[in-house]
Amino acid sequence: MAKTLNMRFSLTNGKLTTLGLAQPKNGLSREQVEPVMQAIIDKEALLVKEATPAAIKSATIREVNELKLI
Repeated sequence: MAKTLNMRFSLTNGKLTTLGLAQPKNGLSREQVEPVMQAIIDKEALLVKEATPAAIKSATIREVNELKLI
């Protein structure tokens, strides 16, 4: 099963962006993810079309089951 941690941010231009990290460790919690997301905002670590993250929107772990047929 493939997993992705999706961290969603509101940007300074009013739009949204998602930072996805493949294969996050098991058992991640809000208490672990939120400070990392806040650090990304504080340090302006992302730049998306001249906009930087302004606020945390959400964080989710997406799990995908793939069944190979051939």
